Amino acid sequence: MDGKKGLVVLALWLAPMGALAHTATMDTGRSLSSVTSAHAACGNASRHSFTGENNLWTCWYDGAPVHNMPLPAPKAVASIARAGQVFAADAVEATPLGTEWIRVKSGSNGDRLWVPLAYCRRVAPENAATGDLPIGRERVGPRDGLPLDYCPSDLVTVPGRYCFNDLPQQLRAEAREALLQMLDAARREAGLTIQVLSSYRSAQTQASLCRRKIASMGIEQREVARPGHSEHQLGTTADLVSHAGLHLLHERFDSTREGRWLRLNCRRFGFVQSYSRGRASRAGIAYEPWHFRYIGPANAEREKATMNDE
Repeated sequence: MDGKKGLVVLALWLAPMGALAHTATMDTGRSLSSVTSAHAACGNASRHSFTGENNLWTCWYDGAPVHNMPLPAPKAVASIARAGQVFAADAVEATPLGTEWIRVKSGSNGDRLWVPLAYCRRVAPENAATGDLPIGRERVGPRDGLPLDYCPSDLVTVPGRYCFNDLPQQLRAEAREALLQMLDAARREAGLTIQVLSSYRSAQTQASLCRRKIASMGIEQREVARPGHSEHQLGTTADLVSHAGLHLLHERFDSTREGRWLRLNCRRFGFVQSYSRGRASRAGIAYEPWHFRYIGPANAEREKATMNDE
């Protein structure tokens, strides 16, 4: 493996792809008129309650600890959860340190139990329908996820010349065509060569990335989304980089010519910065100037008018 390709593999391993504390552009009623409603919903409240079908969470991490208090204190582990175990939770609570916990409904003995949010996933009811989700109206965030087997049926390959180090990438057909138009415009209008570092990613791949990040940084990590909760699984999202790899997956990418051009022009082609500086500041999450999601030109312009994010 040469040095440049090794850098890419390492970056994909460690990168904040799909920050945990972020919500996507969709409203629960699937109405395009409020496509930006969910963007600022997370990261602000210390407690979020659930009712009815919204309260079911599934453990994805085999061997996850179940605590009898919302802190990883000595002797606090009450039991061990297995992958696939379902919890009925009545709230998500945050400790003063910012770690989020699912408060599980009382057991037979009346005890309250807590499970770290990092080990659980939830399928949003809006995402449970069969078939491809409408582009721009998918709901993806820390409390709203996709089925683990969700994979768009219209994934197509991105031509190799648009891919960093020629690593194979896939996007949904509409998103790919818009992306190629955007990258061609960057070359034509500004002489910039921008390439795709990462695009569609399955829930299984996301689980592997998240498991490694938890192992190295603990459940407090906010850099890698849980499986089912990453925008990359939508097939409409791409992490972009300059051809030279300058400031690859780093905040300083925003200061490059490529980063500035993308920030100013992405909406022309139907893309938005999911984790822009404005949203990151409001929600207390990581800023990712390289992460772009396709939601369609009309939705992107509507978002620009409502978010005031520049």
